Amino acid sequence: MNAKLLFLQIEIFFERLQRGEYDHPLYLAMALENLASQAWDEVDQIYPDL
Repeated sequence: MNAKLLFLQIEIFFERLQRGEYDHPLYLAMALENLASQAWDEVDQIYPDL
Protein backbone atom coordinates (compact mmCIF):
# COMPACT_ATOMS: atom_id res chain seq x y z
CA MET A 1 0.00 0.00 0.00
CA ASN A 2 1.24 3.45 -0.66
CA ALA A 3 0.86 6.56 1.46
CA LYS A 4 -1.61 8.21 -0.93
CA LEU A 5 -4.00 5.28 -0.66
CA LEU A 6 -3.70 5.31 3.12
CA PHE A 7 -4.50 9.01 3.28
CA LEU A 8 -7.49 8.47 0.98
CA GLN A 9 -8.78 5.77 3.33
CA ILE A 10 -8.31 8.13 6.28
CA GLU A 11 -10.34 10.79 4.45
CA ILE A 12 -13.08 8.27 3.71
CA PHE A 13 -13.10 7.22 7.37
CA PHE A 14 -13.45 10.85 8.47
CA GLU A 15 -16.33 11.46 6.07
CA ARG A 16 -18.13 8.36 7.33
CA LEU A 17 -17.49 9.43 10.91
CA GLN A 18 -19.04 12.83 10.23
CA ARG A 19 -22.09 11.18 8.64
CA GLY A 20 -22.58 9.08 11.76
CA GLU A 21 -21.93 5.70 10.15
CA TYR A 22 -20.02 4.52 13.20
CA ASP A 23 -23.01 4.67 15.52
CA HIS A 24 -21.78 1.81 17.69
CA PRO A 25 -18.46 1.94 19.56
CA LEU A 26 -17.54 -1.49 18.16
CA TYR A 27 -17.80 -0.24 14.55
CA LEU A 28 -15.69 2.79 15.38
CA ALA A 29 -13.07 0.64 17.11
CA MET A 30 -12.94 -1.77 14.16
CA ALA A 31 -12.45 1.04 11.66
CA LEU A 32 -9.76 2.68 13.75
CA GLU A 33 -7.97 -0.61 14.28
CA ASN A 34 -7.96 -1.22 10.53
CA LEU A 35 -6.51 2.23 9.82
CA ALA A 36 -3.89 1.84 12.54
CA SER A 37 -2.85 -1.54 11.19
CA GLN A 38 -2.48 -0.13 7.69
CA ALA A 39 -0.47 2.81 9.02
CA TRP A 40 1.90 0.47 10.87
CA ASP A 41 2.31 -1.59 7.69
CA GLU A 42 3.29 1.59 5.88
CA VAL A 43 5.79 2.47 8.61
CA ASP A 44 7.28 -1.02 8.36
CA GLN A 45 7.76 -0.56 4.62
CA ILE A 46 9.41 2.84 5.01
CA TYR A 47 11.55 1.88 8.00
CA PRO A 48 12.18 -1.88 7.72
CA ASP A 49 14.98 -1.86 10.33
CA LEU A 50 12.87 -0.61 13.24
